[in-house]
Amino acid sequence: MSQRSDAASDRVSYTASPPPDPASAFTVTLWARLRVDRDDFSTMVRLHSASGGSTTVNVAGGSNGTTPVVVSPGNTSGIVGTDSLAVDTWRMIAVTVSGTGATGGKIYTRSIGGTTNIVTGQVSGGSTPDGITLFGRSPGDAGEWFNGGLAYVRVWSAVLSQAEIEAEWASPTIVRTSGVWANWPLLTNINDVSGNGRNLTAGTTALTTEDDPPLTTTVTGSATAALGGLTAAASGTPTVRATAAGQMGGLTATASGTRKVTGTAGASLGALTGTAIARRTVISSATAQLGGLTGTASAPSHVAGSGAGALGGLTGTAHGRVPGAPEQGSWYGLIDILREGAQLAREERERDPVACLDCGEPLRSGPRGERYCPFDGSIWGAGGRRIGHVSTARV
Repeated sequence: MSQRSDAASDRVSYTASPPPDPASAFTVTLWARLRVDRDDFSTMVRLHSASGGSTTVNVAGGSNGTTPVVVSPGNTSGIVGTDSLAVDTWRMIAVTVSGTGATGGKIYTRSIGGTTNIVTGQVSGGSTPDGITLFGRSPGDAGEWFNGGLAYVRVWSAVLSQAEIEAEWASPTIVRTSGVWANWPLLTNINDVSGNGRNLTAGTTALTTEDDPPLTTTVTGSATAALGGLTAAASGTPTVRATAAGQMGGLTATASGTRKVTGTAGASLGALTGTAIARRTVISSATAQLGGLTGTASAPSHVAGSGAGALGGLTGTAHGRVPGAPEQGSWYGLIDILREGAQLAREERERDPVACLDCGEPLRSGPRGERYCPFDGSIWGAGGRRIGHVSTARV
């Protein structure tokens, strides 16, 4: 959220201790949004002395109410910045002062999605400040007030670099803690969260709360997903890294990584157990029990093994060939025997009988092509199956 001023009496101040003196080192960063263009000088942040009667440095919208400027007694025309304020549009603004020289002051401005613009000039002539006011000139001066919202106002007794300023604009929490004098997020109240206890004092009327600036790195939300036994949780800013462990049947896998995932998996599928560790190539080993045949295999792209089995009264031992060798030997011979026996059994089941399986009488063809026994009328089909009876039997 952000705090919005819509009346001159909404200004807030801190006067219990002096703010950093720009003659030595001073930085302020903030987000600002103009809500009503008053077409007049509009103060966003002012360092003042003599109970607010004198200006040390004033960060404001210029005489037209929209041009960012840094004004001081020794430079009343101000350091004129770019990225003019526009109604209902957030702008990033920062000011650094490293002394009273001609190039000691800088104003940094940036629009959302734009690049940082910097203008250098002089900040001089002001007395040592004894207070700071936001949204207006001072606790006792209602003029030149800012009709809009401010957020993430941070003050240092140091001069921040451009990279440090951009980091502060992008972060909802303060990044540089060294030399911080006050940190007013202005999200729901006007308190200082720097740990220095410099809470602002409200004016005679209260600020109102509005939506906060769209920080470029803001990530809202976290997600937890369950896919079967796989659960993953992610939360973060621009980059999300997650660790997940999942159970899928007998396969358990754990993976942790960014772009490339290297994992270890062990799986049990029936009596076959495999283990794999790899990026692109999986090399596995397996042991399986198939009836009386036991085989062991280990290889990346082919399977070579040995096996011993008992099939009825036939016992054979087979040893696998070297890849490229002729397919012969007891292992392949045993497979050929089994394959040939299965083929013969299939052919036998599909062959029509030529004689009755009960009496051996040669079968005859009926009027519909059926094969029947002339002795008892039994009809026989392929594979020796009795499929019916006819009444033409011989008696």
